[in-house]
Order: sequence, then C-alpha cells, then structure tokens
Amino acid sequence: MKLKIMNDLSIFFDNIIPERYLSKLQEFLLSGAIFTEASKVLSILVIFILIREIALAITLTILSLPLSMLILPLFVIPGLFTYVIVQQERRAREIEKTAPDFLRQLSSMLRVGLSFENAMEDMSQYGEGPLYDIMKLWSGLSQNILLIFSYIKSFILMYYVRIVLYNVIRYYLH
Repeated sequence: MKLKIMNDLSIFFDNIIPERYLSKLQEFLLSGAIFTEASKVLSILVIFILIREIALAITLTILSLPLSMLILPLFVIPGLFTYVIVQQERRAREIEKTAPDFLRQLSSMLRVGLSFENAMEDMSQYGEGPLYDIMKLWSGLSQNILLIFSYIKSFILMYYVRIVLYNVIRYYLH
C-alpha cells in the first residue's frame, strides 16, 4: 500500500512539475550520489513530512505544547540539501586526490597503444575509486563526457578532463 501511494505521488509530481525543474533537481541529487529519481525523492519527502506532522500534532496536543513546533519536520528539506552539498564536497576531494593516478594510468594505457575508448573501458572494469565509478557510466566518445564530470563540481577535475579531451582530439586529428 505504501509503495503504491509513493508511486502515485511520484507520477503526480512528474505530471505537475515542469521537466526542467525535475531535471535540475535530478542533477543536484546525482551530484550528491543520490541515484533515486527526483519525483520519488519528492514523494518520499512529502510522505515523511506529512507523517511527522501528524505525529507531532498529536504529541503537541497531548502534552499541551505550542503548535509553533509544527515547523520542525520542515527542516528535513534543508537537511537534505545540506547532505547533498556535503557529499558533493567529499566526493570532489576524493576525486581530486585520485585524479593524478588515474591520469597516469590512462596515459600509460594510451602509450601502450590502446584507443581512448578501450582504455576508458578497461579502466572502468578493473579500477576502483570514485573516478572509476564515473567511468562505468562511459559509453564511448559519442557521450558528452564533460556533462558526466560536471556532476562532480570540481574545477581541478574539469581542468584535467579538458586537458585529456584536448589531447585525444588532437591525437585523432593528426
């Protein structure tokens, strides 16, 4: 029953909220390593807040406390955004630490004679770490790699990616 309500509410949000807002929220959630659909996250938030509001209202009336405390469950929303921002920063730090080793491995694979696509595929299969997890999303040069890396929110990583892409393009053009 609970799952049906959440699915119905998710469909409701998909129909009411414009796609551009849902996609922006989805990008924000992905940047914090939350891989759930934006409409499902919204439905979970609404259900959670409603249940907490009802429980808090009953508790406040029984204990004769001020009803102004009903605002407390709404602090879940800033808490979620804080969590995503903290995850973004943690993930960016991890990636910035491991990026030099990743790039060394990539360059050695390219020197051996592997194509860029094959090197990325091999690295995504056998490597471990945040950059390798991102590479698992890789599906060839046709996919916009800058978009994948833009979820990280790291200037240093974007600089590395631009250098690699510039050299790959220069290699293929000569």
